[in-house]
Amino acid sequence: MNIKIAVHSEQNQHKDNYAARWIAELEKRDILAKKVNLRRTDAILQVRDCDGVMWHWFHMPDDKQLAPKILSSIELCLNIPVFPDLRTCWHYDEKNSQNYLFDAIDAPKIKTWVFWRYDEAVDFIRTCTYPVIFKLSVGAGSANILKVTNSHEAKQIVDKMFYRGFFPYTINEFADLQALKKPKNLLSMMRRGKDALRFLLFGDYPPLKDYYLPQKNYVYLQEFLPNNPHDIRITVIGDRAFGYIRHNREDDFRASGSGNFDVTPENIPVDTVKIAHTLSLKNHFQSMAYDFLLNPERKPLISEISYCYVNWMVHECPGYWDRELKWHEGHMWPEEAHVEDFVNLILHRKTT
Repeated sequence: MNIKIAVHSEQNQHKDNYAARWIAELEKRDILAKKVNLRRTDAILQVRDCDGVMWHWFHMPDDKQLAPKILSSIELCLNIPVFPDLRTCWHYDEKNSQNYLFDAIDAPKIKTWVFWRYDEAVDFIRTCTYPVIFKLSVGAGSANILKVTNSHEAKQIVDKMFYRGFFPYTINEFADLQALKKPKNLLSMMRRGKDALRFLLFGDYPPLKDYYLPQKNYVYLQEFLPNNPHDIRITVIGDRAFGYIRHNREDDFRASGSGNFDVTPENIPVDTVKIAHTLSLKNHFQSMAYDFLLNPERKPLISEISYCYVNWMVHECPGYWDRELKWHEGHMWPEEAHVEDFVNLILHRKTT
């Protein structure tokens, strides 16, 4: 049976992009992989003759503004299977959306509060228990997360979110004072001074940051769970659950982005595997990474999810658990699992 699958592929794409391995896996199966560039104006025309479409899109604004719109048009209007599909990715890199998703599907989540009104946020921070975790809705690698230790700090954050707003990737290690420690960033700061002067003199708006969509008019807070020296990352692709723990950064409560991880299966609480498998099956997620922390009763709770992840970290896992919690030994690239499941989906549609 002839199958043609379009794979979005560009020159100079990110080194962690899945496209190259997807194409290689499709070709291993004697399936025609049609390289397409869906950023072109003829995006829909490029895929009309295809049986499926795959696009590994990232958390940066250009991708977020474009990829979901095009993939949803293909999935919902052309009735062509896509990866990731709408169920899998509508909440990607949007913690506000994930909060409502978790409530809707009864997922065991860390206690979370999302405020869309200034007065409600201010009332909450007067009486809540500290510390509490503030997050922007967007961002990867724990970049836009702060531990707030008292109501004064919380009020500063609430005021900024409802008045000036936050540009992502401008706090913690990305803050200007930290950036000045690197010579190349000092030059960047000097350029910003020049841009500011041009704005004052001529009204020329300064160039925006790489993540150019500011976050404003909401506050996202999460309960702080102490005594978690690491988080637990469970990645579910179809009937496979890969697991590893990510140790916190030195003198920090954040694990994501530390680069210090352990793939020993015995370190993974079996309940995290069960929860991840159950949620993925129930909600028809093609691919999903779940980040867990343990509450004081050592019950695993979800902090965030993501349809995509660092491929080589999954490949480092020595095997995976199926839905029956049977262990399957052996390393596997996530792209191989993506392609295997996606091709099976298309074959099933063609034969029914």
